[in-house]
Amino acid sequence: MSRDEGADDMTFALDERAFATPRVLCKDLGDEAILLDFETETYFGLNAAGTRLFSLLTTAPTIRQAFDVMLEEYDVDPDELERDMSALIDDLVRRGLLRIGHA
Repeated sequence: MSRDEGADDMTFALDERAFATPRVLCKDLGDEAILLDFETETYFGLNAAGTRLFSLLTTAPTIRQAFDVMLEEYDVDPDELERDMSALIDDLVRRGLLRIGHA
């Protein structure tokens, strides 16, 4: 997940932190959630795992700590989790729903 590890499509490092952008509202709907972008008036749906990840990313001190918690909570291969997390984080950043910075 780190550009330091040589992955071409990664735009963040594990020691960085994720922040919800101010224009986004996260509305929990049971196990799922919707991210509403007030600026573009679009929404993005998250399944249960995506909702948990978004919650961890926006509260954990680093992306690495969010990764570690997801690894503990879900029965998933670390490489698969890394790919899935990276894809979701990159997608949310591209859509302006999440930003990455230093912890």
